[in-house]
Amino acid sequence: MDIFKILPSVDPNVIGYVDIQMDDWIGDYNYLAPYSYRNIPLSGEIKFDLKFPTFKLHSAAKKTDLLQNKYSKGQTLLLSPKAKALFEKHHLDNTQWYSVEVLHIHRRMEYFILYMPNDRQSECLNWSASSFAIVHRKEFNYEGGVMRPIEVAPLSLNSFEEYLSEMRSLRDTEHKVHLKKAILVENIKFDLFRMRGPLLGFFCSNRLKTAIEEAGLTGFRFEPVHG
Repeated sequence: MDIFKILPSVDPNVIGYVDIQMDDWIGDYNYLAPYSYRNIPLSGEIKFDLKFPTFKLHSAAKKTDLLQNKYSKGQTLLLSPKAKALFEKHHLDNTQWYSVEVLHIHRRMEYFILYMPNDRQSECLNWSASSFAIVHRKEFNYEGGVMRPIEVAPLSLNSFEEYLSEMRSLRDTEHKVHLKKAILVENIKFDLFRMRGPLLGFFCSNRLKTAIEEAGLTGFRFEPVHG
């Protein structure tokens, strides 16, 4: 089954000649308040009255259907109404949507924050078939122009719980757990789902990827995950 990680485009022809589309947020917003987006959990349902500021794009940025959002910490996607409508025609894992305002130059636009409360790494990652290693945190080799962490020892993991346990045991050392190759289970039932670690982000089926491309939605790039 073909699964792809959803990432924002970095093509300047798509997003504009900027480092990141998002410039800042504006308005009367208390970042430290209980309603702040800083309190979005790593996982689990959002149960408080979440509010967002008005997000401001760089004037040189181009408006896209998926916007880069430097404030999301990988927990959310920032989508246009057109993208939201297309996503909702597919089989999504549980979702929470929040309407937000985005300012581009002098134009105010409605966008939507997508949050998915469920982590699916326990059931969607084939732990025993995937490849892990213990590696140095700060020591690397250059192989074929790519910087790779120096491997200390191979590692076998059979569950997310084992992964967390190993991560904790290495927390105060010079080593960490590294995912070398991810293998997903067969027949994942969702067109869109989220995982928290060691494979972090939002993931979609080939069906949803194709629909996004055929609809001409902008700002998306896709990284294949083989499984």
